[in-house]
Amino acid sequence: MKINSLILAFPVLCLACSSPSSTTDPANNVDASPIVAKQVVGVNALSVDRNYDEPCNILGEEYVRSTFNLGEDTKLEEAIEHNGCEFEWAGNKVLVSFAGTRPFSSMYVAEYTFDKMYQGKKANVMTKSVEVADDSTESGPKPEGTNSETPATDENEKVAHHTTDDNQPQHGGITAATPALTKHAVSTGNYEAVKSVGDKAVWDASTGAMHVLYNNHIISVTVETKEKPEVKKEHAQSLVEVLIDKISANEYTRAL
Repeated sequence: MKINSLILAFPVLCLACSSPSSTTDPANNVDASPIVAKQVVGVNALSVDRNYDEPCNILGEEYVRSTFNLGEDTKLEEAIEHNGCEFEWAGNKVLVSFAGTRPFSSMYVAEYTFDKMYQGKKANVMTKSVEVADDSTESGPKPEGTNSETPATDENEKVAHHTTDDNQPQHGGITAATPALTKHAVSTGNYEAVKSVGDKAVWDASTGAMHVLYNNHIISVTVETKEKPEVKKEHAQSLVEVLIDKISANEYTRAL
């Protein structure tokens, strides 16, 4: 009886063994998208591998009309320039541009460029001469009484006592604030420092231009109207803030 049961079960076992089994994950069959991956990890805001869209497309005509109170009957023309684009109406003009065709490789490179252009800082130049090695380098530095070179005596152990304190000033249980990644803008020459706009910003009343550093972007908005300089500055700042919002929402690159 047992033998007959085994004989009947044998074809079933062979059928199960002959059916191919897949060792691949079905999720791996989905085509990978670099765009989706960047959105997931949240680095698209600092992406440098895609060119800017036309600045006028990023800003949008509706924001220019609302900023300058232009009615629908006012003809607003757009023109692409070699370093950006412009909106023009009735002898007035607004120019929008970035410092390059795509974002800078990092915010530090962007700040370095911004400081050279609008803060009067010169390019870094090596001023220290290179020291020539002498014979003393062959045997290494002389002992200076570091913990690894002094004998492990009780007195030295007291001096070399380590602590886990972070040495930060305490104010009512609050630790020291993290230092800013960028330095504040300063007023120099024709450039007046502007607070609370991007990471740093300056205003040039002589040309009606506001230049702003935001992350790894440098934005420039120039207002050429018959308004007073303080009104021009207010309008330029309003348009810059729109561009910053667009950049933070990843709405500044060309569509694929």
